[in-house]
Amino acid sequence: MSAVNERIEYIYQSAVWLAEGVLIEACEEGWPSDYLAQAAREWHRTRELLAMSKRWREKVSGRPFTTFDEIEW
Repeated sequence: MSAVNERIEYIYQSAVWLAEGVLIEACEEGWPSDYLAQAAREWHRTRELLAMSKRWREKVSGRPFTTFDEIEW
């Protein structure tokens, strides 16, 4: 089960990276405020999902999370 949790966590990390890219693009290109707000909300939501995933994995594995380099795919 740990391998599944780690892969799911990696999906959330990827979502954070993608959402951050959209937010940066929105800021740099001067998107309308409602689009900028949506990009910020999505970035924040993906960060929350990643944090919840990390807490869950730490809880079930009994060891703290440090980096994705530790994951053996």
